[in-house]
Amino acid sequence: MHDVAIIGAGIGAEHARGYAALPGSFRVRTICDLDTARARPVAEALGATVVADYGAVLTDPGVDIVDICLPPHLHFDACVQALEAGKHVVCEKPLVTS
Repeated sequence: MHDVAIIGAGIGAEHARGYAALPGSFRVRTICDLDTARARPVAEALGATVVADYGAVLTDPGVDIVDICLPPHLHFDACVQALEAGKHVVCEKPLVTS
């Protein structure tokens, strides 16, 4: 079982449904979004926690995979930070904007 943190509750809500469809393989542990009100219903449906601080996700030893669901111009930095923290990363394209 892999514990996942989804970063961004917009399109991340769709990713959450995908992980929920594979309960033997993945568990969404955290939804991270600056808009915690938007993240809350997504997290509640999965029994996950809500955080607004990406740094808290990166330092959480229980998170195996960070799923980056941010606007494209934020993908690269978020991916690099997660990889440097020793996390596996899922990121939609584009990885970079140029």
